[in-house]
Amino acid sequence: MINLCICTLTVFYSNFEDMDDFNYSLSEVKSKYRDATLLPKWKAFQTVIFNELDDGLHDSSKIAAFDFDGTLAKTAVNIVGPNAWSLMYSSIPDKLQSLYHDGYKLVIFTNECNIERWKNKRQVAVDSKIGRLNSFIETVKVPMQVFIACGLPSKANITDADPFRKPNPGMWRLMEKHFNSGIAIDVDESFYVGDAAGRESDHSDADIKFAEANGLKFYVPEEFFDT
Repeated sequence: MINLCICTLTVFYSNFEDMDDFNYSLSEVKSKYRDATLLPKWKAFQTVIFNELDDGLHDSSKIAAFDFDGTLAKTAVNIVGPNAWSLMYSSIPDKLQSLYHDGYKLVIFTNECNIERWKNKRQVAVDSKIGRLNSFIETVKVPMQVFIACGLPSKANITDADPFRKPNPGMWRLMEKHFNSGIAIDVDESFYVGDAAGRESDHSDADIKFAEANGLKFYVPEEFFDT
């Protein structure tokens, strides 16, 4: 397998160079995101929704990280609902199961600004996103940790955006500092797969920049799953 890009931990967005713990506190962890009630086993911290420890999930120094929409699942922005998705590649279940059995912790990092944007339909947006993720995890039959960044994209520049929203490194830092049992992550053994790689046909470069900000090897999904 050939990497599209091997990134080094040298580029940070200036507002987040010293972003270590976000003042994370269990007292700020909620079972609701604003006015939307979260499904069982899901919690919210600031503008991030995450799943509590999935059965069989083991923290590890090796992280196999993935975007969701357009990488693991085919979805459409104009169709909502927990079942409105399909596998992006037929090889995904076997690939993820192999990584899990090789000692990787599997983590999804996904942006979902509709949760914040749909103020009058926030519960619908929350149920749709979490429902799809739950359904995906059940389909691939492997435990996964999930972080959903709900913040809106910046209208000015990326350093003004929510610190957890990709390409900013906040979700990864949160996982690394508070959701990996204190185990140091080996970035040489870890990687991130995403479809937003800044190519002419891509909607953005958020995924490759997210990998770059966290010092991770980066693959596009067709390179990782379709080989």
